[in-house]
Amino acid sequence: MDCVLLERRLTALAETVPFAMQYAVEPIASVDEPGRITRGADVVIPSFSTRKVSILCATLALARAGRLDLGQRLTVTADHREGVQAGILRSLAPGIELTLHDCLVQMMCTSDNICTQLVFEAIGAAVQDLPQDALQFVNDYCAWAGMRSTLHREVFPRTGGLEWHHPIDGLTVTTAADQARLLTMIGRGAGGPGALEASAGLQLTPADCRWAIELMRGIHTPRLGAATTRITFAEKNGRGLRSLSQVGLALGAEGEPLAAVAVYAETVPTALPDGVPGRNAVFAAFAEFGRAVEDWAAPVVTA
Repeated sequence: MDCVLLERRLTALAETVPFAMQYAVEPIASVDEPGRITRGADVVIPSFSTRKVSILCATLALARAGRLDLGQRLTVTADHREGVQAGILRSLAPGIELTLHDCLVQMMCTSDNICTQLVFEAIGAAVQDLPQDALQFVNDYCAWAGMRSTLHREVFPRTGGLEWHHPIDGLTVTTAADQARLLTMIGRGAGGPGALEASAGLQLTPADCRWAIELMRGIHTPRLGAATTRITFAEKNGRGLRSLSQVGLALGAEGEPLAAVAVYAETVPTALPDGVPGRNAVFAAFAEFGRAVEDWAAPVVTA
């Protein structure tokens, strides 16, 4: 399937689902703009946990600069657990110690929001002699990486009291285009021609980019790759009251990055007319999205 056919298939999908879809698909091997497939990719939307890919990269950049030690130990307190709805540490007793390395693993694989808080605390300690606090450093990092519509507004989003129709003014926001840009740089920085230059654009090394991909491969809730067989996806999910999202890299048989993918479902109805939860329709759409990317990136060869 060529880009034109993929665009038609994704457009047909987006026009039949009962919610808004914004997305960006960008081939990793191509640097030509016409290779990008987008729909509403510049619409500013809540990022929810897809923000954690940029937090990961900002943290690794500080470690690469010698300001952070991934082996440093961080302690979970009772205060960290307040209002947390994602992850496993909220169910465990306070006082547990984890390395920063392990916090990054949990932040990415189980979307643990206690670990995310600990990561921000480590960033804050690392930049205390700079004119930024932890949140501003992550925002500056996103700007340096060219993600100029992405704005981190909170260390930990306390969304438990939000209504379905909530405004997005106080939330961390992004665009599908920004997320695809970051993922493209990670994919190109992981190896092959130009890897050193691409990874340096994120203040990382190829090894850092490969680890970021490894962490995204460990996600506990894969959606884009739920039904693919010829390719896999390294993913990060996001979840809000009326929003679901998946961002990640389509990977070939040898684990090579093929394309950056960012897809956001917004104004997801709580239920469909037949009573089926609206989220179920999103999960099915994400799986179909992944299959379409698979047919484009790794078409079936017939004799």
